[in-house]
Amino acid sequence: MAVFPSAKLDHCSFVVPDLDAAVQFFQTYFGFHLLSTQAGLEFQGDQTTRVFAMPPSATGRSARLQAGTSVIELKEWKAGGEAINPLRESSVPGCHIALLVPDMDAVIAELRNIPRMRFLEPAPDGSFVYCFTPYGFQLQLLRAASFS
Repeated sequence: MAVFPSAKLDHCSFVVPDLDAAVQFFQTYFGFHLLSTQAGLEFQGDQTTRVFAMPPSATGRSARLQAGTSVIELKEWKAGGEAINPLRESSVPGCHIALLVPDMDAVIAELRNIPRMRFLEPAPDGSFVYCFTPYGFQLQLLRAASFS
């Protein structure tokens, strides 16, 4: 029995090395629309470390995007002008965004035209494939017919 059965997912949040590139990618290729942005995530003393587990000198900004009922939050952190990406590019099968796509072959063909887009080998049954965006974030594309 669940302790908190009324809890429900609000959003998923991911650290990305380049917020502008990440927002543009999800808007352009997957139709997400921007809900909100927040800049100036910085605090006095060591509060940034205590609240966000980032170095005290780090500053952050974020964007919330939505497609249908799905909401993602993307965060970018910098210290000394350099991006902080604790994931050091997402690693299989770690942190990623999984997207159901109605025509995976068409989506892959389109995404392959993007410079620096990388694809791993598809699953043996063709139901999914992992890929990395030009800014180093990992996606899992799921063939919608395989998961409906």
